[in-house]
Amino acid sequence: MKEHPLFPWDHFSDQPRILRDKKLKRRIYLRASWQFIKTVLLLPLFPVFCLILLFKKHWVKSEVNQCIGLAVHVETECEGKTIVPLDQVREMVDELGVNQVLVRIPLAASEHFDAYIKHIDALSAEGREVSVNFLQDRLVLDDVVSLKVILRDLLPRLRGKVEYIHVGSAYNRRKWAFFHFGEYFKFFQSIRSVCLEVSPEMKLIGGSVIDFELPSFLESLFHFRRGNYDGYGIQLYVDRRGAPENKQAGFNLLKKINLIELMRQCSWKAKGTLWISEINWPLKDTEPFAPCYGEVLVDEEEQADFLVRAYLLAIASGQIRTCYWHQLIAPGYGLVDNRGNAVIKRPSYHAFRTLNRLFNGAEVIHFSNGNYTKIEGLYSIRVSVELSGKPTIVQAFWSNSGNHKLKLDNVDRWLDQNGESLTFENNSEIPIHGRVFYALTAK
Repeated sequence: MKEHPLFPWDHFSDQPRILRDKKLKRRIYLRASWQFIKTVLLLPLFPVFCLILLFKKHWVKSEVNQCIGLAVHVETECEGKTIVPLDQVREMVDELGVNQVLVRIPLAASEHFDAYIKHIDALSAEGREVSVNFLQDRLVLDDVVSLKVILRDLLPRLRGKVEYIHVGSAYNRRKWAFFHFGEYFKFFQSIRSVCLEVSPEMKLIGGSVIDFELPSFLESLFHFRRGNYDGYGIQLYVDRRGAPENKQAGFNLLKKINLIELMRQCSWKAKGTLWISEINWPLKDTEPFAPCYGEVLVDEEEQADFLVRAYLLAIASGQIRTCYWHQLIAPGYGLVDNRGNAVIKRPSYHAFRTLNRLFNGAEVIHFSNGNYTKIEGLYSIRVSVELSGKPTIVQAFWSNSGNHKLKLDNVDRWLDQNGESLTFENNSEIPIHGRVFYALTAK
């Protein structure tokens, strides 16, 4: 992949390196100063949305058919890991049973488009929906003519294979090469214009805000530039607060989703639905492959716990079209560790497989938001689904406030987070804690 000298790529963590050039950072912030002033003027909208949320229902009955997704990107070669063959990647996707897949395509890597198309073709089997994420680079942002030449080559090759394109990544992080939102939307408009020429049926998912940054949500949703999103996509990382139930500025993951969806509904720019194109928790002791450092890092068991709980909260919201775990294979944060010559499936891999098997195609019939049977911090979600051709009620339990005991009768089978059978001698003493348990009962 071609790289801009001022925005180098970190092949270990698969993201741009942190900008160290202070002169460049000052120049970027100077160019973005007018955009920053306009964004500040939007901040009074935030308390209005918070007030509306106080009177808005926080849970809606929902179907889970397309909510559980997985990013399965083409790996970049670097020292210290093995590249997993494509047939083995497809076997893992088959084993996980996931139907919604996201593939990154760096637009600056036009020499590798054949490999990306082959990857998409392999993942499209069994009727899977494959969406793509077009990654920007300063090289293509500085040369709109070349960008359109690249798109006129690529888009026809995706026709009939891909319906949804997620445009850009993390526009509110300067290391990702956007100087301000205006540049992001110009990039979006360029892709839209070529799509209308060669692939008008394709839908563009815009927004591309990373983390929970209210000014960025506001400026991407409330502006008067020409053009609309066909869906609103965010990279809703909540890892810096630890558990997905932990709060940031008073908002846990569920409340963040509700707030962002409310803003999307009030915007005149975002049609369609809300997507989460990236979510994960990076892992301890995986340097230099971890994308960050310090207290943000978790162990493999915590990653599996947080993955399942985050998805259950997203499912319970009823607001998310698809939430993609980022990603299948990555030493620092993926479901699979491929350091050295080994390919090891982490606890999060097995937890993801069980979650997808139990909830894909389900209908949510009840959700208790942190107060199940009046126990503070105890969560429960109940769904109706067909398992092995039999109508089944599946209920998931977990706690974000220590260990609890719960009485539950008339349960046919208990499963742990990884799908292994559990046996309890006394149904009045079911232990509930941070790891999710599943109770299965035939209808």
